[in-house]
Amino acid sequence: MRFFFLDEEPPELTGDWHPPASLGHHLRALRFRAGEEVLLLLPHGGAVRATFHDPKRLELHGLAEPPRLDLLPITLATAWPKGSRGDELVVRATEAGVERILPVVFERSVSGREPFRGSRLQRYRRLARETAQQCRRPTLPIVEGEPVPLRAVLDEAPLAHPILLTPGAWPLQHELDLKTPRELLLLVGPEGGTTPDEEAWLAERGVARAGLLETVLRIEAAGPLAAALCQHDALARRSS
Repeated sequence: MRFFFLDEEPPELTGDWHPPASLGHHLRALRFRAGEEVLLLLPHGGAVRATFHDPKRLELHGLAEPPRLDLLPITLATAWPKGSRGDELVVRATEAGVERILPVVFERSVSGREPFRGSRLQRYRRLARETAQQCRRPTLPIVEGEPVPLRAVLDEAPLAHPILLTPGAWPLQHELDLKTPRELLLLVGPEGGTTPDEEAWLAERGVARAGLLETVLRIEAAGPLAAALCQHDALARRSS
């Protein structure tokens, strides 16, 4: 059953309901037919089952259990790419099941040093919601708008196993095989790389280093690819 995220809870959870115009347009674009059922995910948790009649009228049938995916909790703590590449990062991280997207300021960071403006953060969160609906992910990632200095990043996920993605380091799969973590903090540095001082600070705090490919990936590619590989590994272990 297809599901859609709501920004506001309907005043009543049973009976006829006129959806917001944006949802109506979406249902029309997807060519829903009268009588098809949908699931509406409420902004503060839970879901409502509904029957589609037309883009301006749905019949609500009360609370229902929301769908769940057994995703590995991953915080993607990343330097921020320039311009519209930030959109790509949010979309791909959402697809890869990242739980939290956290901008981090490194010494060589070029962009992402200041808090995101309201309109920019709203766009990122809208992209995350649209992507989650498209890829059938029933939870939204948290997209933080306040960049965190590198030396404060470990406090953001104190129970997670931290891994710095580093070209040339041993493969990420080896690190996953060694630790089999239940929660991850994936760190992605800027395109200029981390400085020797930053690398020493991370090593002193037990942050692992792992690589992905023999090529060097852009910021918006490295984090989501690593997250997807970690989700795949967790899924394979649960299925074995």
